[in-house]
Amino acid sequence: MAYPLDEFYSRIYKRYDLINRLFTIGMDQHWRKVTASLCIRYKPDTVLDLCCGTGDLTILLARKGDGKVSVTGFDRNHEMLDAAQQKSTRQGYQSIRYIQGDASQMPFPPGSFDCITIGFGFRNLTYDNPHSSDHIWEMHRVLKKNGRMFILESGIPENRWIRYFFKWYLTLVLIPVGFILSGDRQAYRYLAQSAANFYTADELTRILSEKGFKIAERKIFFMGAASLITAEKL
Repeated sequence: MAYPLDEFYSRIYKRYDLINRLFTIGMDQHWRKVTASLCIRYKPDTVLDLCCGTGDLTILLARKGDGKVSVTGFDRNHEMLDAAQQKSTRQGYQSIRYIQGDASQMPFPPGSFDCITIGFGFRNLTYDNPHSSDHIWEMHRVLKKNGRMFILESGIPENRWIRYFFKWYLTLVLIPVGFILSGDRQAYRYLAQSAANFYTADELTRILSEKGFKIAERKIFFMGAASLITAEKL
């Protein structure tokens, strides 16, 4: 991978939520709510929130599941998981199970989950990552047949003028603001680069299809700057 993201998240986990709010002008909260609502609409018994970070989406899943859904948060970074656990406890969701591990070798039997959600983590697992295929195959392995995966991720606006503004925003806003808040300019250069050069919708459809998934639905947010892809395991 182009940047040691685990080290980066260990340095900025205390300000991770703040950076998300600033970068998306607070819209990330709404996008996560839409993701959680769509997932729970399928009435899953078990949900894995992969790359759960500080637990925003994980907690929303537990809240919307209303005690009827077993929710597991999984992340590689210990500090992020600690923050997620503390946030869950403060909000009264002690039943959420948090597990630390490698997304290419998850400690779950095949077909463990009805649904998988991944909020702004799919790019880290697949962009310029030598283990990209392993990560996607693991998602496929731990998901039940006909189960669904919900990928909330930044995207490339299709309109060329909006795309130009988006890349300008990444360079002139994300990098300097991220540097001011975290003191880590290199990390935000990586994040800006990966966001600006991430897969198009067609490329992502092809990649997932090659790994045994079918794209069932795609929602576009903020003129294409983010999207929610629903993929079904064949």
